[in-house]
Amino acid sequence: MIDLVEYQTSTVELDHDEAAELSELARGTGTGDRPRVMERLSPAPGGSYRVQPGPYVGRFQLRSGRVVNVTGRFPFQDLAALLGLGARATMLYDSAASAGGGYGLMDLIGLAFAREAELIAGQGLIKAYERREFTRPPYPGRPAAALHVRAHAGRPDRLATTANRLTSDVPLNRQVAAALRRLCGLRYTDDRLTVRLRALLPVFQTIGDGTDPPPPVAGVPARYREIDRLARLVLDGRTTLPTGAGVAGVSVLFNMTKIWERHVGRWLAGGHPSDAVSGQHRIALTDSGPDRPVYADFVLLRRGLPVAVFDAKYRPWRGKPATGEIYQLYTYARRLGVKRAGLVYPGASARSVNVAIGEVTIESHVVPVVADGVSGGAGHPAGRGPTG
Repeated sequence: MIDLVEYQTSTVELDHDEAAELSELARGTGTGDRPRVMERLSPAPGGSYRVQPGPYVGRFQLRSGRVVNVTGRFPFQDLAALLGLGARATMLYDSAASAGGGYGLMDLIGLAFAREAELIAGQGLIKAYERREFTRPPYPGRPAAALHVRAHAGRPDRLATTANRLTSDVPLNRQVAAALRRLCGLRYTDDRLTVRLRALLPVFQTIGDGTDPPPPVAGVPARYREIDRLARLVLDGRTTLPTGAGVAGVSVLFNMTKIWERHVGRWLAGGHPSDAVSGQHRIALTDSGPDRPVYADFVLLRRGLPVAVFDAKYRPWRGKPATGEIYQLYTYARRLGVKRAGLVYPGASARSVNVAIGEVTIESHVVPVVADGVSGGAGHPAGRGPTG
């Protein structure tokens, strides 16, 4: 087991093949769609390597069989709150990986699943028409000769018909229901997660179990994509969820940068109910020459016009913004023609610091993920985002 902490450099003994594979992940050129999981990899004295992971928290397995376990820089309860309350999960998973070492990964998977299941339950389960056979009265639909012969041997005093019926008992919902039932049978660090998962069971009461492992489902709706991946993770036929040393688990990585961005977007929307929050807002960087756009994490729009720009920074607050961050936000503000810009960091308690550059005020907001030590505060100081 190789234990790492996101963005922190550790000295690790690796053989040549392991170093080569991590080097691929540092360049983001691994097999498939693997992102840049590692930030840096460099030789160290004594045949070791200095390894710095990126913003991914979780566990994956190298081709040699060794498992890389990456834990978060911030308290586990904050990480759990991000996945369970403030943001949707962004995952990468591949092959089976040992579950020895580390803690809490099972809780993170359960929290992410609960969050997604609550979203689709609130919006309503998808439905589809299903062709059904009827061999007893009443006989809706159309007569079916083949069914009549098969069910009644063609008897003239009997009838058989088929008809379409709208139902939510479709393969995608069966897959989600099967994963939920499996998760409800596990034990978690926080008993509230068990209660949260079991509260979803009535939603899927009329849904049957899916096959194990689940077959590919074509045309997955956008709102089902994350829970489809999570359900496949839970129902993976090769593994069980990681619960202790020696138990196989599935490689799973959570992109904390993206999750933090989504949490900040939710925080901004809660603090500015009268403004629209535009994510990954395009900004033209130059007035002449080749088009060189940049994308701000969030821009507040009032009646369609920009009034403020914000950038989510997934790093600990150090008392003041970095010089490069000030340059970045000042450029965004000038190009948008706004006088207000903000940087948003995760932290244990809420605080704000302002820096003025001419007419532009650059705000630095530290946002606690768990407000006043209680989950459910949506990460807002005193239940609110920045005013304006």
